[in-house]
Amino acid sequence: MKKNRIILLVVLLSVAVCVAYLAIGSYDNSSIKYNTDYLTPEEVAMLRDGDIIIRKGFGFVSNKITDILNEPYNVSHCGIVCNTTAPGGPSVIHSVSSTLSDIDGVQSCNIKKFVAESRENSIIVVRFKDTASHSTQLISTEAQRYLDAKLPFDNSFDLADSTEIYCTELVWKILLDNYDHDLYPNKAASPILGFAPLVDSAHFAIVISHNSAVKQH
Repeated sequence: MKKNRIILLVVLLSVAVCVAYLAIGSYDNSSIKYNTDYLTPEEVAMLRDGDIIIRKGFGFVSNKITDILNEPYNVSHCGIVCNTTAPGGPSVIHSVSSTLSDIDGVQSCNIKKFVAESRENSIIVVRFKDTASHSTQLISTEAQRYLDAKLPFDNSFDLADSTEIYCTELVWKILLDNYDHDLYPNKAASPILGFAPLVDSAHFAIVISHNSAVKQH
């Protein structure tokens, strides 16, 4: 228990350093080289409402997240695909801190923007398998509900607080509340929810992968 508290303190301290780093203006957006590794039209056509898109972003915070998690996929963020039949193309609902976005917390953006803000060769799209109807529409519907609620970003990474939420926490809560599937049964041992369970082939199909560490099924 003491070890878990120490790990949590280290993570929260790292996040605090990230926020401070950004707040004093040390983060230079002009240095970002936006991704030109877009999803092809054929890949976009493969998407369904409720798919989960995973990526690594640019900059200090994304690097810090991957360092803390130390997972093989080198990703730092995720969102939920929605509105795949909309004339303007699909959108992505995700949760981002105001240190990185004009909006704090749950927000929506066009998938082209989400992909453009991803590092090249980092994108993975997965689809939850464990649904009685084989439809993931409910996942996107629930994501829209969180968007409408305008929940702020959970800077403390506190899973017991349902009034704030971060990116993997959003996916975790939707699957737990609607499909009784706990992505992180051992979450008590880790203060931050990583991305490894999202590429577990027992529960997710890999729909698209530009990430060499993850093979498309």
